[in-house]
Amino acid sequence: MLSIKNLEVKYGNTVALSDFSLTIKRGEIYSLIGPSGCGKSTLLKVLCGIIKDYEGDIAFNDKVFSPKDVAIGYVPQQYGLLEWKTIRDNIFLPYKLNPDKALKEPEVSAIISSLEIDDLQSRYPSQLSGGQKQRAALARAFISQPDILLMDEPFSSLDTFTSEASQRLFLRLWEKYKVTTLFITHNIHEAVSIGEHIVVMSKSPGKIIHQVENPLFNVSEYQEEKLRFVASIINKIGY
Repeated sequence: MLSIKNLEVKYGNTVALSDFSLTIKRGEIYSLIGPSGCGKSTLLKVLCGIIKDYEGDIAFNDKVFSPKDVAIGYVPQQYGLLEWKTIRDNIFLPYKLNPDKALKEPEVSAIISSLEIDDLQSRYPSQLSGGQKQRAALARAFISQPDILLMDEPFSSLDTFTSEASQRLFLRLWEKYKVTTLFITHNIHEAVSIGEHIVVMSKSPGKIIHQVENPLFNVSEYQEEKLRFVASIINKIGY
């Protein structure tokens, strides 16, 4: 379990996050939504260890949180693939970084197959479409067996069809491995499709203004109900 209490981050005199408190339960997905500039990416930078100057308390499994002691998986908006390495080398990078933690090769092959990128492994990132790059990034993230998976608007640059296909593939993998996930987005429809828990942030200063359980999580056949649920959230928060 990841517990964040009274987190505050400033850039000079500008408050990026204020009185931010959130408990993320083990093995569940939290969609964090809000307008640009509300502090979503700042939160991820704190959890990744990029931002060290903050006020408040962060704990993981009842111990003081340190990115050095917690395996963090990160899927950025622009995929984070190394352009000079093949897709296979990119996917298997966790073996070089932490060979004892990474999944064994037979299971890695199963993940690659489930993401439908078997025949792309000898290519380079520049030879792939956005959706293919995204699937490679997802494979690398799951192979590393992270304690916490951070996803920073990973589907935002994809067209609607490709984005929805990638979301389904992600949820299929997540259902198998149940990785504790914080999913950042500014798209409410995407938040409802991905998140068990939906957390809404305000822009100024960045804080949580609404949190709701998603009754339609992972229920793809009820699209009309999902749309009504999205509309109810929009009405409550005034977006």
